[in-house]
Amino acid sequence: MLMRWDPQDIQHFRNDMSHVWSRMREDWNLDDTKPRTHLHQIENGYLAEFELPGVNPDEVNIEVGEESISVKGAFPASALEKDTRQGEEFHAVVGFPTEIDPETATADYQFGLLRITAYKSMARRKKISINAH
Repeated sequence: MLMRWDPQDIQHFRNDMSHVWSRMREDWNLDDTKPRTHLHQIENGYLAEFELPGVNPDEVNIEVGEESISVKGAFPASALEKDTRQGEEFHAVVGFPTEIDPETATADYQFGLLRITAYKSMARRKKISINAH
């Protein structure tokens, strides 16, 4: 069986594969530009940790949504040690297994570790009682 081949198909395929590889590099942190992240479940919420050694906390942009936390910034240039990430921008996103209330989020930075705590959303939960007949 013969099929008609359009030369533009190869360009579409190349663009699609380029997008896939770019996404894989970002998701798998192949360029080592994302900070290491850890997500811990705590009572009624979550603790997200981001390893950001040497980063000025005033230059970190944090956005908290109901489903995730996004942290953006840049690794500083250092005159004392050579780091392949120097001057590289980073963007890390941590998703939550359950919905959280963004209003409860707090952030602390100490010794190169950014710790963000957020609590589960209670707005959509309702306690009900059983009607006995």
